[in-house]
Amino acid sequence: MNTKRIAVSLIVLLISVAPSLHAACSNASLHGTYGYSAQGFISISPDISPALFLPFAQSGLITFDGKGNIPSGTFTINTTDPAGQVDRGTFTGTYVVHPDCTGSAETDHGTHIDIVVLGPTVFVANNTDAGGALIYSAKKIQLPE
Repeated sequence: MNTKRIAVSLIVLLISVAPSLHAACSNASLHGTYGYSAQGFISISPDISPALFLPFAQSGLITFDGKGNIPSGTFTINTTDPAGQVDRGTFTGTYVVHPDCTGSAETDHGTHIDIVVLGPTVFVANNTDAGGALIYSAKKIQLPE
């Protein structure tokens, strides 16, 4: 009987504490500059490849202001395109992070991304635009003191 009372008390305690165990996220959860990489596939026409897709890799920097804006970002993109083209550029955009640590971003180039904040220094993302599949991982840049 005493064991049952302890178990019930412990369950009630855990249930009451559980909501505070999950840190709520917000736009402020992404603040600062992150280095990122992405890899996946992009759709192409059959005259380039009968497989209708090409491997794709991207890396760069993205800066979040903690208030929903992406004031700057850079990218370097490489594919196995027969032309061997490497593209470099910059972007800006906006983002939103929800209390459950999921969110989304949109760049001025029209790229749409779903985000999951994993902690104060890391997030993962997935491109949600048609025509390819890209998985991003990013880590906050820690400058030496």
